[in-house]
Order: sequence, then C-alpha cells, then structure tokens
Amino acid sequence: MAKRLLLVAIIVAAILVVAAPALAFNGFRADYTTAATCGAVSCHPDKHAEWMTTAHSGIERNTEQIADGPGCAGCHSGNYDPQKAVPISGTGTDEDPYVYSTEVTENGAFSEGMVGCSTCHYGGGTQHAAPASALANADICGQCHARRGNSKPPNDKYPLASPTPGGTINPEYTIGYKMLGEAGTIDWVDALPITDLLNIPTPAVPVAQNYYKLGDETLPWAARTHDGGALQYEEWAMEGHANALTQIKKFIPESVINQGKCLECHSQDYRMAPDDAKPTAAQAKYGITCASCHDPHAEGPQTGVWNERNSQLTTTRQQLCVECHNDPEIGTGVAKAGTEVHHPMKQMMNGTGAIDVPQGSPSVHRGKCVQCHMPPTGLDRETGAPTADAAGNHTFAIIEPDVAAEALTTNKIAGAKRDMYYSACTTCHSRPDDSQATWLQGTLDDRQEAMSAWDAQVGTAQTVAAKRLGYKSIAAANTAINKKPMSKWTKGQRAFQKSFTNRSYIETEGSRGIHNWDYARTVILKALEQARSVRK
Repeated sequence: MAKRLLLVAIIVAAILVVAAPALAFNGFRADYTTAATCGAVSCHPDKHAEWMTTAHSGIERNTEQIADGPGCAGCHSGNYDPQKAVPISGTGTDEDPYVYSTEVTENGAFSEGMVGCSTCHYGGGTQHAAPASALANADICGQCHARRGNSKPPNDKYPLASPTPGGTINPEYTIGYKMLGEAGTIDWVDALPITDLLNIPTPAVPVAQNYYKLGDETLPWAARTHDGGALQYEEWAMEGHANALTQIKKFIPESVINQGKCLECHSQDYRMAPDDAKPTAAQAKYGITCASCHDPHAEGPQTGVWNERNSQLTTTRQQLCVECHNDPEIGTGVAKAGTEVHHPMKQMMNGTGAIDVPQGSPSVHRGKCVQCHMPPTGLDRETGAPTADAAGNHTFAIIEPDVAAEALTTNKIAGAKRDMYYSACTTCHSRPDDSQATWLQGTLDDRQEAMSAWDAQVGTAQTVAAKRLGYKSIAAANTAINKKPMSKWTKGQRAFQKSFTNRSYIETEGSRGIHNWDYARTVILKALEQARSVRK
C-alpha cells in the first residue's frame, strides 16, 4: 500500500511539472515552472521551504515595483514579458505615471509576483538536465544584480524609451537570457550573453552611469546606483574574485593546479561539483562567483552591515572571507622555514604563523573584512546623500580616506558634483565632521611606508646573507637549501630560511601592516634580525 501511494504521488508530481508549463500562457516563456510546482510533494519541498525564508520569495515587497511596469517588474517578478504589460491606469506623464496590474492573470505579463525558482533554474525540465555546478555562473545573478549599471546597455541597440503600450521595448534588464548560463533567443530581441549587454570595465566616459573621478582617472566605484544598490555583478566583474581561475591558469601549470588544493578556493564550479565529479583545471569554468558567498535558497546568519537586509551568506561575515584568505599549510600552527607563504590573511589577523615570534596577538581588524573592503558608494539621485538602505560595494577594493575626500562624481547629483561619503575606515574611525576618517590617512601612510622600508632592508640583508652562504641570489639559496634535509642545515642556513619565510609572510599577506600592525612589525623586524645573523 505504501509503495502504491508513493507511486501515485510521483505520478501526480510528474503531471504537475509537465502540465504546468503547458497551461502557463502568462509571461514570456510558455514552459515556465512556478515555485509552487517545484515545491510540490516528491519534488523539492525542503528547498522550497528554505527559499520561502528569502527576500526573493516575498510577494509583498515586489508589488510596488511590478506596478511600476517593465522598467522594474522584470527583476521583481517571475517570467516577465513587457509586451504583455498593459497599464490599468495613468497617462504616462511624470505627474500621472502608468500603473500596471500586480495580479497574475491567464495572459498577463508575468507568471508569479516574485523571483521564482525558474527565474534561475530554467523551466520545462531543462534544469534537471543541467549540472548543478552550472549555477556557479554569475551571469544568472547578474541579470538583475547589475541594475542601473548598464553603461553599455541594450540602449545602444534598442532606443532608450519608456515602455509604452504598443511602443518600443527597452529592456533595462536582460530579457531572453536563459538560466544556467545558456543564451536564449526571442523574436523581438537578439538574446546575447550578459557580458555583451553590460559595459563591465569602468568606462572612461560613463554613458548611463555616474562614477567617481580623481583627477583624470575614472575610479571603479559607481556614484549613482539603484536604490539600495544593485551593481553587484558589474562591481564583482572588475576585480580579482571574478578572475581567480583565469589568473592561476596564467601562472601555474594545470598539472600543478590539479595536484594541489588551488581549485577549492579559485573555482566555484569545482566547489559545487560532487566529490566524484570534480572538474580538472582544464574543465573548470568559473572563478569565485556569487554562489561562493551567497546561498540563493536560504536565509543567512546575519543582516547587512549598512542595512537590515539579510545577505544570505553561507556563513558569518567574520568567517566567510578567511575560508580562502588564509594559508592552509600554516593552519593554526607556525610556518615551516624555507617555505613561501601563501596569502596568510587569517593568520595575520589572528597574530599567528610566523617563525620565532610570540603567537596569538589578534588584530582589532579581525572579523571586519566587510566593513573595510565593502563600503557602499551609491548616492541618492535626488539629494546627493548616501543611498538609503545601502548595500556593500562588490569591487572589494580599499577606498583610502584621502581618495574618498578628493574624488568627485563624473556628473552632477542634486545640482553638484559630490565626493565619496564613506571610506574603508569610516565604519570604525569616522568623526562627526569627518565621515571619511581622513584624520587617519597619515597613520596609514606612515605605517605602510615603514613596512616597505623594512622589507627593502630585509631584501638587502638576505642578498648579503645568500652570498655569505655561497649562493648568487636569494632564490638560489632558498632552492638549494630546501633540497637538503632540514637536519643537515647549518645554523646560518636555518637563519636564512627562517628570514626568507617570515619576509614571504609579510609580502604575500599584502596589507603592509594595516591588518595587524603590531604583529606585522614584529615579524618583519625578526626577518631582518635573522638575515643579519647569517654567517658562513
């Protein structure tokens, strides 16, 4: 009896999956599968229940945007077709704008008033044929999380015009782009990959966007954004996470990549693939993408730093970045003399890992990666003040206080060119009359200059030490000594190798003392002492 009931449930679920698209005449795609169908018994009830906790599932929060019509509803509903969008009131003027229906109807403009499953997983069974790792493709999220960033939008192909009944359709979002990274086609738009629709590099002369400029240099930070910020895709596409896979392929042989653990932190499709189907370096497609940090199906453990929205992070922001930004060979221990350390940000924040120095002096900056690397940059289009409900900036590039104070928007906002309101130091160090924390700039400069000077001194001392040991260069000495058993190293060789590793720790960590000044200073001075102690 139990088996018969299970068989009936499976058949009913299968009928729903097949029949629902056939009956769905509303929206753009006739084969769109609704979230309720995906969550049906014997299908994906657990994932559906998780997804219901997220903002994507919120019908009420999307109603106002759907009522605004095609300019907004394409990203705030499921399966939107602007050609079917007919105003129910309004004349289309600024004083009396069009208002569109927010109800799902048989031949209406959309299939559900939320971001449904098939907005990301293409319907009609296609999602079941695609590998899960295909969802590592950031283009899936970028279709909407690039709003107001279209400085090379479809506008250069389709005239910029408000969608009007029977008039020109100007899709400010990427209509017709199938999910799972596959471009689709429709009769009134030549569907293109999202990277063809968006101008990802910061334009020298912004077209439909407002960036910040410092002298003649256009900076990567956008000044005018969607309310709350929705430029995450374009910001991400300009920086290192997007290129994490291509960069290691440039400098490291694929055979070496496949032997180590590189892909665990440099490829999201590798991370998502099951253990028995991991791609090789040649097969991996994507670097660190949206899905590396965000879980689209579940509510995350924290709200945002600058707003009350849930960012749907896979873990807390204190732990997320250091999952990869740490040296796994060091771990919680101490580096091995003679090794080249690999970006030990976590260890630096904890004050651990370097050789022959006191361990365990954590930094005041520990756990604050987001506060420093993701300050919002968007300004309100009407007032020029910081955007309400601001979202973190996804360039991850540090905005120094003097840059924030001196940079100006490329165009006027609220009647004037504006400077940046926040810097990387704002969250903890701003003052009532100094939102950018410019008072701290001198300290930053002094510490980084001192660290660079000490590093140069260590390099000079290591060059002298290498020659004392009979080698032509630092690299030659390190390579030759590493070929010997550590138990056979002389006192001078051991000191040289310790100095080499400690200097590597500082250089590959990259912050030049800012992440943990006291520990970094101790490490670089110990490296100098070790190099100077080398004798024949």
